[in-house]
Amino acid sequence: MADDALDTDEVAGIYDELLETYKKQWDHQGHRSLHLGYYDDDHTEPGAAAMNTMRILSNAADITEDDTVLNIGCGAGEDSVWNARAHGATVIGVNISEQQLELARENARNHDVAERTDFRYDDFHDLSTVEDDSIDVVWGLEALSHSHDRAVALEQATRVLKPGGRVAFTDIFLRPGAGPLAAEDKQKLAQINDALGIRIGPITDFEETLESAGFDEIAIRNMTDGIRKSTKRRQQFSKVAGPVGKVLGAVDAVSSTKVAAFEAHSNIHEFVDRGVIGYYLATATLPV
Repeated sequence: MADDALDTDEVAGIYDELLETYKKQWDHQGHRSLHLGYYDDDHTEPGAAAMNTMRILSNAADITEDDTVLNIGCGAGEDSVWNARAHGATVIGVNISEQQLELARENARNHDVAERTDFRYDDFHDLSTVEDDSIDVVWGLEALSHSHDRAVALEQATRVLKPGGRVAFTDIFLRPGAGPLAAEDKQKLAQINDALGIRIGPITDFEETLESAGFDEIAIRNMTDGIRKSTKRRQQFSKVAGPVGKVLGAVDAVSSTKVAAFEAHSNIHEFVDRGVIGYYLATATLPV
């Protein structure tokens, strides 16, 4: 992939290929979250920490049973199911992978919230399946990092939101004060971006993009310390699985996509540990 572009089919292909790895993680933690867990005194295990991230974001978004929530980049639907179960919200999930959408529908059926969820094939840069002024909350849990043009994504969010509607996102960004990256760090960032189909940008730029899109009441919360244990766990796993994967990859037993993902997760934790990358929660409101 080019430095500034993301191909939808290519990104979907990366995560479809990684599904078997994620399914093993789901079996271990007891749910289908793909996201970083937020650890605190009450949430000390990976599964509980991942659910805690959803809880924190839903609380920040102030989701209620009266809300229609649009979950962009919904993946296997765990956070959509969470909002339907925990708050009684109506949730529309959009994703660019049919495999993940089918898993999301199955997830909703298994948790008896199929009647309050609707999973659609759609790109959150287009939202062609979502009507104007029909959504109370646009929700993205590590979704916007998959955008190479967040201004367009927010333009679509403002179109589908009702007046007074909210956005709520968590994601990884470059931290303020990280400074210009050295050549080696630029290479590592490019590796992360291409391996995971993402584009990590500065949190300060994203805040300005929210302002330019017309949002008010913008709040940015640094959650990096809480997810540090999660990125470290992924790095530890990657340091074992990566070398093994390279060996098995030589005989086509493990794909290059999986090996690259292992390296990317290791690089992410290094950047988190060094203060280059942070994990942020952003909320904002559309004026009435």
